Formats: sequence, C-alpha cells, structure tokens
Amino acid sequence: MLLKTKLWWIALGTTFIVLLSLFFSLNFSTFSILPYSKSSQFNFQTFRESIDTGYSVASVNMDNEGAMHLKYKLSTKMEEPFTGVYFSKKDSLPPFFDVSDFNTVKVHLKSAKAKRIPLTITFDYEGFSAKQQDFKYVPYTALVDYKGEGDYEIDIADFKEQSWWYRAHHKTPEDFRDIDFTRANFFIVGSCQLLGAGGEDEIEMAALDFTNNNVKWYLLASFLLVLLYATLVIYYFMRQKKQVFVPYVANELSEVPVSKLDKVMQYIAVNYSNPELDQDDMQRELGISSREIGTLLKDNLQTSFKNYLNQIRLAEVKRLLKESDLPISDCAYRAGYNNISHFNRVFKNEIGVSPKQFREEK
Repeated sequence: MLLKTKLWWIALGTTFIVLLSLFFSLNFSTFSILPYSKSSQFNFQTFRESIDTGYSVASVNMDNEGAMHLKYKLSTKMEEPFTGVYFSKKDSLPPFFDVSDFNTVKVHLKSAKAKRIPLTITFDYEGFSAKQQDFKYVPYTALVDYKGEGDYEIDIADFKEQSWWYRAHHKTPEDFRDIDFTRANFFIVGSCQLLGAGGEDEIEMAALDFTNNNVKWYLLASFLLVLLYATLVIYYFMRQKKQVFVPYVANELSEVPVSKLDKVMQYIAVNYSNPELDQDDMQRELGISSREIGTLLKDNLQTSFKNYLNQIRLAEVKRLLKESDLPISDCAYRAGYNNISHFNRVFKNEIGVSPKQFREEK
C-alpha cells in the first residue's frame, strides 16, 4: 500500500505541475497600435481610389488622448467608392510586424453613421510582385457590425481572404498557401460601403490592440486545478476516516458502558497479538455473534474482521520496525503473526516494500 500511495501522490503531483505549466503558459501579452503616442512605431496615412477627379476625400488626426479620428466623404463618381486609413511601421524600422502570437483584435469604436466597418490586415508574400507595389500585399478583412460606441473583439480567424483581390491578380487562394503571419505590414480601417456614393462619416477609434483571448483556457485550467484540490481534500478525509489507530500498549477494557463496536475494537486492540484470535473467540468472550461482529466492522469502518485485524497487526509491526532493534521475525511474532513467510507476503502486498526495506527507509 505504501508503494501504491507513493505512486498515487506522484501522479497527482505530476498532474498539478502540468496544469500549473498550462496556466502560466497562457499568453496574455498585448501589441498596441492605438492609443497613439509620439513614441509609436507606426505611421498613419489615408488612401482612396485611383481616379484623377471626383475621388473620395478623407482626413485623419490623433487627439490628445491618442484616439484616431477618421473623417471621410465618399466619391460620387464611382459605384463602389472607398477610402480609409492605414497604419504601417515607420521607415526607420523593419517593415513588418508579427501577429502570429495573437488570436484577437480588440478595438474601441465610435461612428456617426457606419453600420459595418471593415478592418484589414495585409501580409507580404515572398516571391509575389505586382505592378502596383502597395497592391501586392495579401489582404485579410473582417467586418465589424457596429451597434454603438464600445469595445469590439474580432477573432483573428474571422479575418478572411478577399475574392476581389484574387480576381484582380488572376490568382486563387491555392496560390497563396502558408501565409506568414510574422510579415504583416498594414492595418487598415476602411469606409463603410453601405453608405454608398456620396456618403459621409466620422470614425473614432480609441484603442487598437492585438491580444490573446485566453478566457476559456484560463477557466479550464482554473477548474482543473480546483478539481485536483478537491480530489486531494476528499482523498485526505477518506484516508482519515478509514485510518486505524492502534494503541501500542494493551489497555484493559473500560468499565464505562460502551457500544458493541467499541467493545469489538477494544477487544481486538488488547488481543491482536494472539495468532489464534478469531471471531468465534470474540463471540464467546463478548456475547456478540460472529456475524454481528462482521456487520459492525463493515457498516462503520468499511472493512472486514480479517482486514481490520491485519491492519492493526501491520501498524504494530511498522512501529516495532522503526522504534526497536528487534529482529524482523520477533516484530512479526509480537504483532500476532506466527508464519514468517505469510507475514512477508502480506507486508509486501500491503505496504509495497519488504519489512527490511521499510526499516531502512528514513
């Protein structure tokens, strides 16, 4: 039993370490573009259609709190006019930013008229080139269904490939497998296409963060840790309930009235060293039937007479092995074992090690 208990605790300890590692491995880092500051790594600039006259007009500025304000009026010369603002790394810095470690984009939005606001991340694809240099980057777009001022979270997985871009280049998504998410180069806030030609709007974006939404994993790890703790507590109290405490010195039976169970336990505590002790002896001495003795132990201690007596004897042997220099055979005889081979088998099966190994353990 000692070996089994050790293995059980090792398994629980390993599980605890794994769960703790999972808990602390969750990535809570954030990469921010807004609110904007003078030390920001990013430039910002508006864009529009490539037409000579009648194009959409847009302006962008940052307020004292670092919030972006994009004002625009869409062209009346095109069926599908567009404009917006893009953020890119400053010229003095490497052109790409890495979004591979994040799973969520968080923004704080306020709009006067827009209902659907497109957000786009573009990626450089090595080996691909186009006549319009800025047009060569692969766009992934997500649409924010605007419901009023507030915080919005967009899963990175919701940023989808754009069919118009593939048509323009006579390509398919199959031609652009394995997009490298460490090579993002533009983040774009676009105009609302639902406003139509001539539409006007102002978009305020107070926050723009790449982050990790680990709530579900955080809750799972927390739940498993609590479950593990509860298991340990239950196991401890179950062990306490089933633990047999053996008096090391035989006590005389008390003259104070006691229950039948107390009588049975006291009689065994006094006479466990008798190798011939059995339920028939107790029936004669206590006036309690052999069957009732078995029922009392099973109902109250969840064990049988044989197991209960064996646990008491083993407890006494363990005490003698640790606290005395008696030969192992003498320890066994004093605890009620008269067959050393049988004792050695019982001890090894229940404790997990031999009596000699048990004595040598610290």
